[in-house]
Amino acid sequence: MFHSLKRGTLASVVTVTCMALVLNGCGDNTNPGPLSAMVFPAMPPTVQEISNPLRGQYEDLLNPLFPQGNPAQQRYPAWPASYDASLVVSWRQLQPVDPRTLPPGAPDDRKFDFSAIDDALTKLANRNMRLALRVYAYKSCCNDSYPDNTNIAIPDWMRSAATNYPAPPNGPRPGVTQVVPNWNDRGYLDAFSQLLAALGRRYDGDERLSVFEFSGYGDASGNQIAYLRDVLGAPGATPEESIGTLWYYSQFRDQSITAASIRQLVAANVDAFPHTQLVVNPQNPEAVRELFVDDVTKKLSMPVGIRSDCLGVRAPLPAWAEANDSHYVQSKDAVVNAIKQRLASAPVITEWCRLPNGTDPRSYYEKGLHDVVRYHVSMTSSVNFPDRDSTSMMDSKLYLLWAQANTSAGYRYSVETRPGSQSLQGKVAAISVVWTNYGSAAATEQWAPGYKLVDFSGAVVRSLPATVNLKTLVHDDSSQSREEAVPASSTESVHVDLTGLAPGHYTLSASVDWQQHKAGASHVVNYAPMALARDGRDGAGLYPIATLDLPRDSTTRANGP
Repeated sequence: MFHSLKRGTLASVVTVTCMALVLNGCGDNTNPGPLSAMVFPAMPPTVQEISNPLRGQYEDLLNPLFPQGNPAQQRYPAWPASYDASLVVSWRQLQPVDPRTLPPGAPDDRKFDFSAIDDALTKLANRNMRLALRVYAYKSCCNDSYPDNTNIAIPDWMRSAATNYPAPPNGPRPGVTQVVPNWNDRGYLDAFSQLLAALGRRYDGDERLSVFEFSGYGDASGNQIAYLRDVLGAPGATPEESIGTLWYYSQFRDQSITAASIRQLVAANVDAFPHTQLVVNPQNPEAVRELFVDDVTKKLSMPVGIRSDCLGVRAPLPAWAEANDSHYVQSKDAVVNAIKQRLASAPVITEWCRLPNGTDPRSYYEKGLHDVVRYHVSMTSSVNFPDRDSTSMMDSKLYLLWAQANTSAGYRYSVETRPGSQSLQGKVAAISVVWTNYGSAAATEQWAPGYKLVDFSGAVVRSLPATVNLKTLVHDDSSQSREEAVPASSTESVHVDLTGLAPGHYTLSASVDWQQHKAGASHVVNYAPMALARDGRDGAGLYPIATLDLPRDSTTRANGP
């Protein structure tokens, strides 16, 4: 419904009209030159969803996309397929065997159980998809049951580096003992660092793994311990004590890891995955500071991005980075500006939040949409929003808001030539080409825009590089209520050398080719050229932008006397 609304009406009419004009010279010859612009208007998010890697709705926790993942929503058409999914795995599942019981030099396959990750990678690759991976050592939510009434995510052989917290009777999981790692324990940090190193050895060179989420601290590796503070009666250091005990300022008593321990985990994550996109849940300001410094960025193939857990309820930026009463905001700490700048240059991956009691669903989806636009969100999850598992039909007005949040997420590029900009100087024809991003975020992976001149038989006779930098095409907009991203454009002049071209009809086309690869990859992923937010794509992923008609007499002149 939403993502195909008006498809085949306005866009196709414009396409047919344009093609008719092209056959008659495309109507604009005010400037001399054989190139003629072709007009293909961009499709806005309210008309069509555009599937591309690392953007839009993704299969979070391997859950199918909405609405097709919920039988009660059959009124709405299936959402276009995603290229991305995420998996969260416990340390307990990955390393059940105590490494001290194995002989020295035992291979990783004997030390670890990688089967869950391997299985996910294989199944996703068969569907032309990639994986984002996170590992946790404690997770407060939300199993249906717990063996022996014990919530434990670390291996049994690490129990000495953890604390048992009996949950209070009135808590969400009464009678369930919570086994929480001592985050600053040297044995814990060293063992988890060794786990990360093993994961890196196996998967950093695997192109099927697109993202690794900073892992090793906090509830579900979310870099905060609010559940311990709010439910288990074990808050972190007070603001007054935090600098002396943690060596950084902690305002909300939701942190208990020290700066030294953070640095060890940062080094372990970065050393394990230098060729894979890293993202971090930004709840801990010191972890963000350490991951965003230049010395870390230099070690990585891409700057560290953001992973946010509560779209629809809380902003992707944490309170410490933008609340008026935040110590970091009031002191103008450099880390605040660093994280705000990073929103536009690295992926922002979000997960919807469960609807709090008493919250109006419309305001929830409206906030989700506004935050997608404002914070340059790249991906929105397939889980946790209130209608995800509802047994009743989703209200159509709420569906439109939800759908617009998804279609607005990430990059939506289009390309067109500017009518009237054609020119001819000697043997070189030129025309102005405009690239526009209508999405909330820029593409952060390696894509190569370029042009091809194709003859009447479909053969490519010229390949021309583009100079546009797609990563910079994003509008910095701090509006709290905007429902659509402000388009960001760049114009360049494309020059076609006519020397040696035979008389005939040619088409100048644009494409954006996939070049996101890891050196010496163990598994290679190749994708077709980027889908652009406009009509006209051919089977090779090319989009026509201009025609070139070369009659015999002009060809003779172009080739000389």
